[in-house]
Amino acid sequence: MLAKFILFGMIGICGSLAITAFKKTVISRKLELTGETSVILFPIYGLIGLIYPLIAIHLGDLTWYLRGVIYTIVFYIFQYVSGLLLTKIKLCPWSYSSRWSFQGLIRIEDAPIWFFAGLAVEWIYPYVKAVAGVL
Repeated sequence: MLAKFILFGMIGICGSLAITAFKKTVISRKLELTGETSVILFPIYGLIGLIYPLIAIHLGDLTWYLRGVIYTIVFYIFQYVSGLLLTKIKLCPWSYSSRWSFQGLIRIEDAPIWFFAGLAVEWIYPYVKAVAGVL
């Protein structure tokens, strides 16, 4: 269980770096990959490895796009709650100010990222589980 936590924490940090680097590259129109993340996010991403099986067990018969929608909703709730808790202890590494943000903690424009991230976790989880079993 600890190995899955650590592996998902590392995957999440790498994914966060890749997504922020890609966004900055597109916005700046420069061929530089300069992503950002926070070490605070490591345990949040790590929890995905522990929570995913509890969610996935109920989604097996649904179509891929309905599963993606449910993952999006779950990720939004998870991001909002973790953001609230981190804000209370003054450690929240994000604060959104876009028109489509809610209380600075979640943004509607991130929906496609959460949709595909949820489906990616489905694909990645068996490999992480196998690697974690070896460690």
